[in-house]
Amino acid sequence: MGNSKLASRCHIPTGDQSRVASATSENGILDRVPGSLVAAALQTLPPPTAIGPATAAVIAEVGELGLIQFSVERRKVRHGRHSHYYWSATRAEHVDHSI
Repeated sequence: MGNSKLASRCHIPTGDQSRVASATSENGILDRVPGSLVAAALQTLPPPTAIGPATAAVIAEVGELGLIQFSVERRKVRHGRHSHYYWSATRAEHVDHSI
């Protein structure tokens, strides 16, 4: 048992910690928002379709974090001959209340 040789390549080497921080900043504060609240925000969008918009934005109240704007993109998954579209949150940012 144990980890396979393929799985051992998935881990971040100790010298590459700076790449992890930059990857997190590309997503804004998305990693701080609970998944159930992200899912609830995505449910407010219409169902994605092949001819609909490829990107969208959703503003939702997220408990202690306040108003958050989610950047969302349409993605496609295929199962044999069938395909299914879904929304995926790519970034989250605080919304300025002073506007």
